[in-house]
Amino acid sequence: MKLDFRILKQQWNARVWEFLLNGVTVQTPCFMPVGTKATVKGLLLDMLRDPKYLGTQSPFKLILWNTYHLYLRPGEQLIKKAGGLHKFMHREDGLILTDSGWFQVFSLWLWDKTKGGKSLVKLMDHWVEFRSIHDGSKHMFTPSGVVDIQTDLGSDIMMMLDVCSPVDNITKDEVARQMSITHKWAQQAYEYFKPRYEDARWVLFPIVQWWLYDDLRALSAQTLGAYATDGIAIWWLSVWETKSEMKRVLENTLPHLPKDKPRYLMGVGTPEDIEMAIWQGVDMFDCVLPTRLGRHGTAFGPHWQIKLSNAQYREDFSSLTDTCQCHTCTHYTRAYLHHLVRENEMLWGTLLSLHNIAYLHKQLEDWRNNMLAS
Repeated sequence: MKLDFRILKQQWNARVWEFLLNGVTVQTPCFMPVGTKATVKGLLLDMLRDPKYLGTQSPFKLILWNTYHLYLRPGEQLIKKAGGLHKFMHREDGLILTDSGWFQVFSLWLWDKTKGGKSLVKLMDHWVEFRSIHDGSKHMFTPSGVVDIQTDLGSDIMMMLDVCSPVDNITKDEVARQMSITHKWAQQAYEYFKPRYEDARWVLFPIVQWWLYDDLRALSAQTLGAYATDGIAIWWLSVWETKSEMKRVLENTLPHLPKDKPRYLMGVGTPEDIEMAIWQGVDMFDCVLPTRLGRHGTAFGPHWQIKLSNAQYREDFSSLTDTCQCHTCTHYTRAYLHHLVRENEMLWGTLLSLHNIAYLHKQLEDWRNNMLAS
C-alpha cells in the first residue's frame, strides 16, 4: 500500500487516522474544499494555508479538482505541459484529489431526460460517450482513459470511472446492470494502473454507490474492496434521500468496506451530516455546498445557517460566529456582511466562502483533538 494509513485513536466506529502520501501528512477525518476548474471559487489558494486567513487552524492539505471540466478546458495536455496541476495552480505544498468526471456526464444525462432534444450522453458497456457543453464536440471516457487523464493532470489521489445511476424511472434490475458495468470498469482501471503503481506518485480509489439498495451497496462494497489498494469512496448520498435514509445506507455499507484504508464519502458537506458520518466510520469528505452557500449570502453557524440578507442583521455589530477564528469572523461584523450582500458587492462571496470552508475545517480539527484527548 503506497498510501501509508495508520490509526491514532478509535472509539466505536469513529476513528482518527493519518495518512502519508508523496511527503504530505493528512489527519482524518478531513474535509476537502472543491476546486472545480482549478480554482476554489472566489478564493486565493493562499487563504487555505495562511494563518492570516485561517487563524490558528492547520492549513488545508488536500483539495479536490474536477476531471471533466479540466479535460474540456484547458485540457489535460496543456496542464501536463505546465508541470501538472500542482505547478499550474501554485499548489506544490499540498495533495490533489481528482474525481472521475462521471457525475458531470451524468448531469448531461439528466438534462437529456428533463429537457428533451438530442442526446448528449451514450452509455455503453466499455465506455461512455458525451458531447461537450462548450461546442457540442464528441468525447469518450473509458476506464483506462480516465486514469490517463488524471495522470496527466498530476493528481495524487484518483477516482475510477463509475456509472452514476439515476434515481427516477429506473428499475432495480437496470441499476444492477449498471453496477456490473462499474465493476468491470473498476477491474479494467485497476489492471491498467497496476503495472505503473510502484513507479507512479498516484493512487486510485474505486467508488461504491447504488442509491438506497442496501443489498446492491453491500455487494458492490465487497466486490470493489478487491481494487481498493489505498482507499475507497462512497457516492450517491446527500442528494434526494432523507437524513434517516442516508444514515441507514452508511450503517449498512461501511461494515463491508476495508477497515484499514481511508473511506471517502463524496459530496457531503453540512456540519450535521459530516458529524453523523464520522461516527459511522467515514474519514474524508468533499462538497461544493460551503462555497455555493457563501456565494448566496449564507454562512454556517452553531445553530445551522445564517442568512445574511435578512433584515435582522442590519444593525448586528457582533462577529459572524464566536467559535470560528477565520479572517471573516475576526475582522467583520454581521452588519457589514449584510451590507455587502444587500449591495451585491462581490466581496461577500469571498468572505462567506472562506468562513464556510474554515468552519467545517475547524469542526473536524476540534473533533480530532477531542477524540485524541479522550
